[in-house]
Amino acid sequence: MLFSRQMRALMKLAGLWAVPWTLAGLGLGLYRWVTTAHLPGEPGSLVGWLATHGLAFGALGLISGLNVGLLLARAERGRQVEQIKPGRLALWGVIGGLGPPLLFGVLGLLFGAPAAVYLPLAGLGVVSAAMSGALLTTAVGAARRRALPPEHDAGKLGAN
Repeated sequence: MLFSRQMRALMKLAGLWAVPWTLAGLGLGLYRWVTTAHLPGEPGSLVGWLATHGLAFGALGLISGLNVGLLLARAERGRQVEQIKPGRLALWGVIGGLGPPLLFGVLGLLFGAPAAVYLPLAGLGVVSAAMSGALLTTAVGAARRRALPPEHDAGKLGAN
């Protein structure tokens, strides 16, 4: 039962990371289709561009979320999430977000990718680290708010 609860938590984190990355991919796909798809030699429909970018960036977000969840579970074993300081959580989020771009960079080095691919990959690493740090601290902030005792509850606003 403990394993299934941990697996559900890991899948929730992965899904939480995949959603904003998919949206970012859809936005980038739309931008690239508008700016380059009408050039000669650039085939593809809008749906194809959106599907390609949305799936690729969603997969990156999914991998980042899994990486952050596994790293957090391993590094902070035995602690409740509410006990971990926000700065430390942000650090784990940044380190976990750097994982996939670093992995892709190492694979590129091993398989002989041209040097021109590393600058966009470094930019992707910075964005991934920032998004992962922000996502983890906000998710834990929401969990902490929900975990507050009832006397701290602000209550509902009355309708006048």
